Amino acid sequence: MAAPYAFVTLISSDSYLPGALALAAALKDVHLSPAVAPEVDFQTVCLVTPETVDVSTIKRLRDVFDVVIGVEAILGQDEAGLALL
Repeated sequence: MAAPYAFVTLISSDSYLPGALALAAALKDVHLSPAVAPEVDFQTVCLVTPETVDVSTIKRLRDVFDVVIGVEAILGQDEAGLALL
């Protein structure tokens, strides 16, 4: 049965891989599994935009995250605002 809570992150570029791997490792280091009260069980979830992320990156994410889900990229009309991201 899936845990009722999750830490979720989004990867829309291969350049985000190091940060996502660090996040997953840090969560697993800090939180024991199975959880000891007052902590709760959780899953690590990574949302990925397959159109903009390499297959090798997705495979690596599947090695460390509990769940990897492909999502569609949201294309914005505000290029200046997107450039700030």
